Amino acid sequence: MTQFNSFSGYYPEIVYKNFAYGGPLDNENFELSRYAVDEESGQVIAAGTIPTTAQVSNIKILNDNMGVYTVFDTQKLFVFNPLTMEFIQEIDLSQAITFTEEDDQRNSYFQIIYRPQDNKVFLPLITDIPSTGPFYDQTNVYVEVIDMNAMAWESTAELADATYPITRGMENSVVDEQGNIYITCQGSYSLDGQAGPTAAPRSRPQILKIPAGSTDFDPSYRFNPVDFLGFNFVVAQFVTGTTYGASGIAYAAISAKADDARVLELLQLVGAGTATEAEFNELRNLVINGANSRWAKLDLNAQTAMVIEDIPFTAGFGYPFGYKYDDKMYFQTFNQEAGINGYYEYDPATDTSFNIFNITAGGIATQLVKLQE
Repeated sequence: MTQFNSFSGYYPEIVYKNFAYGGPLDNENFELSRYAVDEESGQVIAAGTIPTTAQVSNIKILNDNMGVYTVFDTQKLFVFNPLTMEFIQEIDLSQAITFTEEDDQRNSYFQIIYRPQDNKVFLPLITDIPSTGPFYDQTNVYVEVIDMNAMAWESTAELADATYPITRGMENSVVDEQGNIYITCQGSYSLDGQAGPTAAPRSRPQILKIPAGSTDFDPSYRFNPVDFLGFNFVVAQFVTGTTYGASGIAYAAISAKADDARVLELLQLVGAGTATEAEFNELRNLVINGANSRWAKLDLNAQTAMVIEDIPFTAGFGYPFGYKYDDKMYFQTFNQEAGINGYYEYDPATDTSFNIFNITAGGIATQLVKLQE
């Protein structure tokens, strides 16, 4: 796989029944691909493709006969058969909310949430004006509800004072055993001028809830795990890589360290408009690649957070990936100073973790795909 003999791009969005699904392997065409390993050559190949109009942004497989996917900068939901790789239909989302304040405004669905209890799909909207600083250009959150029994749009859920409903990383759905849906919102990372403990709640991360049996938000549920740990004073809070475990317990990489003195110094220079390009790049590297977050266990019912002590600090903005395979959790961890660049396995039954591999050359470890038992 590392020799790039059979592909130039490999970005699995989801794994289902011995296949991985994602974008094209050649990075030259727009398509949804199903990845397999050729038994004779041992190389990764495309075992079926479906042409798309843009880059695939998310995929969710509902059962053997039905999967759904979205593409970048397009408010559409497409249905396909994951085993035959046949296109089925596009679901009409013409009634979905959209924003066009600017000519270049982008409206996308980067996350597909499936609730099997009532066979509904939920699509959080990401709306972004590239010319502005923040990655999300509204002050409310909007989620489209699609009834997969009728294969039709049903309604729009809206909640005020929350922004940027995206996990970052593997956009894992968080749906508990009862059908409660939890949606992580990133806030603005202080890019909207709101920073630290005085920032508006919508500019900071929070986890929202759509209760089981409902298609609208519970307005009383707003959980900020960083605040719970007592780090409400950091300039930019992170809650990334949210992944569901079981019994109301989820996991995320969350801010758990005071801002470095150099970060605060550079922020003052940026605020005063006197920072050089080199200083701005230094600040960017410290915030994005700095090991300032910890993987934590989140009790979604009690709204509490507890750091997993066996896993060291990781880069909170490094798009941390989290997975659940069988009864174990797997968390990407990147810490330049400690020389850690790989994955930790966490066992919820024993509350213990250990490093399963570490990359010592090359780029940053991203996906972890389990190929077989």
